[in-house]
Amino acid sequence: MDNILDRIAAETDLTKSERKVAATILKNPGLVVNENIAQLAKRAQVSEPSICRFCKRFGAEGFPAFKLILSATVSAENLKKVEAVKQGDTVGDVISKVIGAAKNSVSSAERATDEGTVARAIDVVSQSRRIVVLSQGLTSFIGVDFVNRMLNLGFFCQSYTDRQSMMLAVSSLRSGDVALAISATGKNKDVLDASLEARASGTCVLAICPENTPISECATIHLKSAESVSPEDDSIFANRLSLMLCSQIIIGGVVLRRGIAISDLKPKLKETRLKSYVGVEKEENVSADTNDENDDGSLKPGAPITTLDWHPY
Repeated sequence: MDNILDRIAAETDLTKSERKVAATILKNPGLVVNENIAQLAKRAQVSEPSICRFCKRFGAEGFPAFKLILSATVSAENLKKVEAVKQGDTVGDVISKVIGAAKNSVSSAERATDEGTVARAIDVVSQSRRIVVLSQGLTSFIGVDFVNRMLNLGFFCQSYTDRQSMMLAVSSLRSGDVALAISATGKNKDVLDASLEARASGTCVLAICPENTPISECATIHLKSAESVSPEDDSIFANRLSLMLCSQIIIGGVVLRRGIAISDLKPKLKETRLKSYVGVEKEENVSADTNDENDDGSLKPGAPITTLDWHPY
């Protein structure tokens, strides 16, 4: 990978100080290009020698040389910024801009996603007894999709979008349950109030929203989405796409993590799905391919996702 930001995001063998530096750079690479080593060290809360060691790890003799490498990447990324669709655009312009925005959003999400946080999220969802999804407005379709996918895996999962239902739902949550809060702004009042209520009862609050927002700060586990958008801004495609990506990452991990526990449910769930389609013949049940190794430990970043032989009911 030639892109220095992609290399930093993909590097897993970093010390604690180096992880702080990496997170600070990935959060705002454009700012790093225009500051000195003391300023970066202060923002990352590390020493200046730690910055130097970090730079050498990625092929630069020192911080000035590292900034030159980073500057080239930042300039290239800025050139890729996509304008919003506007009057006078052709059909080709609309296609190019929408797909270009999607590509940028996916690339940004990949750099911002922390493997350790995702591992924790997959673990708590995989072992949950009940999942309550809290979302409103343009993000509610992500909650509906998440619920449908989890129901197909045999989970007890529900979605709520109005304040009264949210508050009633979280009031009965307890330890071992999960409240999943999804927000494009991280500031939705109803979702925040329900999340705070769930957190107060000892429930794990898993939030998918921008960082440094009220909802992210009250969460037990926080998965970062794209930067927060204004409630008045209708152009939030990139943000919604990053929310969807985070939810799909969780689902993908849960599918692997709960392979053994849901194996006995798979034939019945599959048969139920087939009944929803016209002209689809019922297939013979095929025994599920399971992993005989039990895993009573937590999911580890960098390691293959192992299955849990564990039933919450």
